[in-house]
Amino acid sequence: MKVRIVILYFVMLSLFKTNAQQDFVMYHMPSIPQITQVDPASIPDSKLDIGLPIISRVYGSVFNTGFSFNDLFYKTPSGSVMADMDNAIKKMKPSNFLVLNFSTDLLFLGFRHEKDYYSFNVTEKIDYTFNYPEDLVTMALEGNGRNLLGRRASFDGLGMDFTHWREYAFHWAHDVNHKFSYGARIKYLYGMENFTTQISNMGMHTDQQTHALAFDMNFEFRTSGLPLLMIDDSTEGIGAIDVSNSEMNQDAGFEQGFYNNYFFRRKNRGVGIDIGFNYHINDKLLLEGSLLDIGFIRWKSYTSNSSLTQWNYTYSGIENPVEVFGGSGTSVQFLKEILEDSVENALRNNFTYSNPTYSTSLRTKFYASMEYIVDHNNFISLTTYSSFIRNRFRIGIGLAYNYHFRHWLSATASYSIYNRSYSNLGLGFSANAGPAEFFLMTDNILAAFLPENVKNTQVHFGFNLTFGREKSEDKKAPPSSMSSSNKSRSNTKRKRTKVKESKPEKNISRKVTEEL
Repeated sequence: MKVRIVILYFVMLSLFKTNAQQDFVMYHMPSIPQITQVDPASIPDSKLDIGLPIISRVYGSVFNTGFSFNDLFYKTPSGSVMADMDNAIKKMKPSNFLVLNFSTDLLFLGFRHEKDYYSFNVTEKIDYTFNYPEDLVTMALEGNGRNLLGRRASFDGLGMDFTHWREYAFHWAHDVNHKFSYGARIKYLYGMENFTTQISNMGMHTDQQTHALAFDMNFEFRTSGLPLLMIDDSTEGIGAIDVSNSEMNQDAGFEQGFYNNYFFRRKNRGVGIDIGFNYHINDKLLLEGSLLDIGFIRWKSYTSNSSLTQWNYTYSGIENPVEVFGGSGTSVQFLKEILEDSVENALRNNFTYSNPTYSTSLRTKFYASMEYIVDHNNFISLTTYSSFIRNRFRIGIGLAYNYHFRHWLSATASYSIYNRSYSNLGLGFSANAGPAEFFLMTDNILAAFLPENVKNTQVHFGFNLTFGREKSEDKKAPPSSMSSSNKSRSNTKRKRTKVKESKPEKNISRKVTEEL
């Protein structure tokens, strides 16, 4: 018999490579129709928007709050690469996060009608968060001596959250009077896989004198849609899909000819909503706010709950080594089997496995932005972003500058602080050639050139077809040479609106303003 409960737990933590998804640059790119996914109150200036399937919007990001590559390694004068374990540990906090996100629009369609904008999207999403304590890295780098000797090495909080789901969403935004607009997105959610850590308390104490080891452990995690891993031939450990059972594989959609069962027929359903507003304080200042991903998924298909109640175990060494080893040549293996059986029996008495339904919440995100309108083409914004990661409130702040050149090019540069990282320089642009639009942006361009120095990397790109976008007038013409109507239309790419317009134009986007 093997000791597998603990091993399985750590294996599951590392099986996956993937909602702390922030978009400082996208939030300030109103020429892109998908801005409505982070700013529901935004009304794009085009009359019809069609996203190319799968590639209309692709997003990927990796965030690590612990240390960068250069924190762990350094180069000597001779050119050799050496590990600097003490420096890496100093850079960490007691609790650290690795966050990975991926999403892509399988379908996007939007259109504008007078003061309203409607859109529909189908989006595939993957969200992964791994929480790793500082002492876990210390143990891996130094062992249980040095800094951990004589005290409890705390692995409390060690765990992960992983969700793969699809979003079907309908969005509506309304421009009230060119001074105020609001919008909402209603979402139907279809869940495919989930791994949730409910409780995670673990520790190990090494006695400074005797080196006796004392372990304590208490965990609970839930899964849905994952393969079953057995502790032994008769005891389930994690997951619920028995891949050796052909009928269950077909029902789960794991075999050819039955894939629809996986993509469309699981019983994991939920709902969500995004809401937002834009308000012009005056001709120069715009206040924006968005609350995203308020909702939940109820998991019913192939669920499992694996729980270990409070467990304590102490290994004090061998009291009679002559009796144990006895010179037989097989005593090391004999000792290994004794220890494994002893630990496994102690764990088994406190371990339970069941198949309940359960719910998980989406990771709610909040944006708040104050924008200063310099003129038709230049805009400066201060934005805050916050979200909850494993019951912890995380906040970021960013400063952005946006520039528009006529009707075909928009660019944004930003500097942001988030995830304990202060070196995040963002760049983004969108370009139009006829109805074709391409956009590319990142919140940290330094990751492309200095990957060993950064903790965060992110990329966002896509292709759209946009129709009915009005061409701007010559921006070099003096204000007096333009009619009131033409001035209001001259920058329809932006979301700014003229506050004091007596009769709003139907085709004005919600943030168009005239040059003062």
